[in-house]
Amino acid sequence: MNLRLYLKEFERKFDMEKAVCNHGFFMMAPNVWNPKSKSLTRPLTLSNSSSVSVTISHPRTLSFLVIQVHGINNVSRVDEELILQQVGRMLRISAEDERDVTDFQQLHEDAKKNGFGRIFRSPSLFEDMVKSILLCNTTWERTLGMASSLCILQSKLADGTVTSKKRKRVVIKARKETKESCKKEEEARGNFPSAKEIASLDKELINKHCKLGYRANWIVKLAKLVESGKLDLEEMERRDMKAEQVSEKLKKLTGFGAFVTATVLMCIGYYHLVPSDTETLRLFREAHGNEECSKEMLETAAQSFYDRFSPFQSLAYWFDLIQNYETKLGKLSELSQLEYKSVSGCSQMKQLKAD
Repeated sequence: MNLRLYLKEFERKFDMEKAVCNHGFFMMAPNVWNPKSKSLTRPLTLSNSSSVSVTISHPRTLSFLVIQVHGINNVSRVDEELILQQVGRMLRISAEDERDVTDFQQLHEDAKKNGFGRIFRSPSLFEDMVKSILLCNTTWERTLGMASSLCILQSKLADGTVTSKKRKRVVIKARKETKESCKKEEEARGNFPSAKEIASLDKELINKHCKLGYRANWIVKLAKLVESGKLDLEEMERRDMKAEQVSEKLKKLTGFGAFVTATVLMCIGYYHLVPSDTETLRLFREAHGNEECSKEMLETAAQSFYDRFSPFQSLAYWFDLIQNYETKLGKLSELSQLEYKSVSGCSQMKQLKAD
């Protein structure tokens, strides 16, 4: 069956392709972007905590997004609202997000010409937070692999193959990556695991299946804080608190250094901090001609460089980074999944530590 998400006053500025293909998160499982149909497929969470696969598209002649719900003939009113809410969050379809886009584009003429202003994010803040952790101290290719492994683990949790008490190890034989193998892996993936699912596991089990290293401990701690109610993600999302207050809350969490904190703030809608890592360093040296920029001075240099776009420094940074990628690789929206691992300009370099 199909659902509709009406764009209403956002229709004029909304571009499905540009709203999705502007951040590495769209390449990370369980998201699957189809370059030909310009549609996004992934599982979303229902009211009973089960998942349903949906495909989101925006036919040019329509004033609404079409959300095709797979495998279900009837969706309850509660689940319909949940699906629309999650899609709206991913694509930033809200009055607040629209205001941010307008205000940023008034400061950044090139962004306005290119229709840039929405940064793609996940259906939930928890997923954004975990994915931000997966970006730390590793290559982009491994980040993609860890996200995929977590989704495969979630499918095993959902079907009972793996539980918090069952410690059976899954052995995966090494194989050459092909279009066929990618398709089979995609079919085996589940949703991205929820805070409740991760909180029920221990770091050892997660590492047996996903090989996250020390990150497993970080995300288990995060999940338990969320599940216990000690960390209120809904409160952060309401944006009632000042950006500095949210930032201080995040920095108290294990694993949330400057980079992860800035990335999560950007996902929430606070754009004042530049999430600096080795890609930022490469951009400054390569695109901005700052060959003298070092890791030690990077965070300060990046912040200073983009302060003229305050309070949208991270949006201006991401615009430059996306332009840099697409100059080399062509439109990100037209890449195949096999090409995703080559997107990072520093794919063979470790990213700066989060702390």
